[in-house]
Amino acid sequence: MLLRRTGAILGLIGLSQVVLVALTAPAGTLHLEVFNFNIVFGIVLAAGSLRAASAIRWLACFGLLPTALFLLASLLLQPVSLLQAQLRFVPLEALADYGGRVLTLGVILFLMRQLGSAPVLAARAAAGRKVRDMRIPLAMGGVLALATVGLQARAIHSADAAYAIGLAQAELGPDYAYFTNNLSFQFRPKPGVVARVQAWNERELREIPVRWDTP
Repeated sequence: MLLRRTGAILGLIGLSQVVLVALTAPAGTLHLEVFNFNIVFGIVLAAGSLRAASAIRWLACFGLLPTALFLLASLLLQPVSLLQAQLRFVPLEALADYGGRVLTLGVILFLMRQLGSAPVLAARAAAGRKVRDMRIPLAMGGVLALATVGLQARAIHSADAAYAIGLAQAELGPDYAYFTNNLSFQFRPKPGVVARVQAWNERELREIPVRWDTP
């Protein structure tokens, strides 16, 4: 009964996410999620499988620290004035983005609590199933999160990030503040660096894509 109730709640959360994505899509476009993990996991849990519940609990524990640290990094690694500009010029997109991350964190905590509750653990013991040590996925997720956030922090303060800002500034001029929020490397058709630079001032917020070839 607990698994079915948890699955139903998870499915409803997934449906609300699908509706939210559709409502916050850019004007003139229709965006429908054809795959939503919360809906899929909700259906699986509603079937009442203890094995599936254990696997989903393991994934929730693994995703806890990455989700929390990525949310924190998204707020702390960018300038406060950029966050203010996002809330001012694209409030629905900003709230959907950060709200979605907070919701994901809440779902993970909900799953950890429900699937690690005494009735579920007792049902596993009665079925002769071993109780897993959830410190392992927690530790694995923590290592992954720290490594990823560390690389992200290093990238946004790198020479490539500064070069991307220089290219965007050459296009828009000095009347904007700039921040490189995405940096990646391409190897085809030519080796190069691709970046997205946020530019903002009191009048607008813009995103400038830039690319340059590397030797």
